[in-house]
Amino acid sequence: MIITEKDSWIRMIFAIHGTTMNRTWPRLFVVVGFSVFTTTIAMMFPEHKLTLGMAPFTVVGLALAIFLGFRNNAAYDRYWEGRKLWGRMVNVCRSFTMQINTLIGDENAPSDPDGPWKPAPDQRRLESLIIAYIHAFRHRLRETDPSDELRKRLQNDAEADAYLAQDNVPAAIADRIARCINHAWRSGRLNVFHVPLIHQNLTEMLAIQGGCERIKSTPIPFTYSVLTHRTVLLYCLALPCGLHDTAQWFTPLVVALTAYAFLGLDAVGDEIEQPFSTDDNDLPLLQLTTMIEINIRQLSADPQEEIPAPIQPVDHLLI
Repeated sequence: MIITEKDSWIRMIFAIHGTTMNRTWPRLFVVVGFSVFTTTIAMMFPEHKLTLGMAPFTVVGLALAIFLGFRNNAAYDRYWEGRKLWGRMVNVCRSFTMQINTLIGDENAPSDPDGPWKPAPDQRRLESLIIAYIHAFRHRLRETDPSDELRKRLQNDAEADAYLAQDNVPAAIADRIARCINHAWRSGRLNVFHVPLIHQNLTEMLAIQGGCERIKSTPIPFTYSVLTHRTVLLYCLALPCGLHDTAQWFTPLVVALTAYAFLGLDAVGDEIEQPFSTDDNDLPLLQLTTMIEINIRQLSADPQEEIPAPIQPVDHLLI
């Protein structure tokens, strides 16, 4: 995700990093080059020029703009839904941690709620599993290897290997969390009436995971994207035939401006269609998961736990 100040209009106008220029400039180069060739033929060899007039381009351009707007709205809905799901994950993990700290019994807990407190082994175990879950979930969405991160946070290579052997690593960790909750209940450290309350958080976490996996595994239909790309390209390539009679040698410039708008809109849809990737404008999952880990470790109030530093933008990029 690009993090930048919006106080300078000029800076925004000339920004390159985080825009779609890296995607569009090769396509724009092809379109403008073809426009230069077509305009040169029309100006130097009028008997060979092909004139279509602007009427068909006006009608098609309006329809194409609506078409691109609809596709980009669909892509942004996926992006925004992914952000809302991760916002829910942040809230659920905080609530889950507080319920673990207060509802799971600790024979060493002080009678004074404001006095010093140290989490019991069951509480520390569950909180470390929640931290492992969110990081494994991030790696699953980004299709990266979670092994090093799990071994670091679980500090038990055999346990981490058992999770990594399964296809769905976050679900395997969630199953272990459920078993730990059941063990706390059977050991008498968790009231039977509190079991459904704590399980509700785990169920919500899995529901959020399912929602994110649905977004990732169900892209915008391929035929829809292909139709958009083809229509934009054909429109931009044919546009000089409608302009060279009026714009003459300025036709490539007008085509460049028009093509930049249409090709840019087309590229924006591709950029945000998959919000969990590592493109510049995708969601900052590492920052979100690290923030969750910081919240959990601070709520546990255990001085033995090392609290990681918040993730900061690097060159205005937050990953």
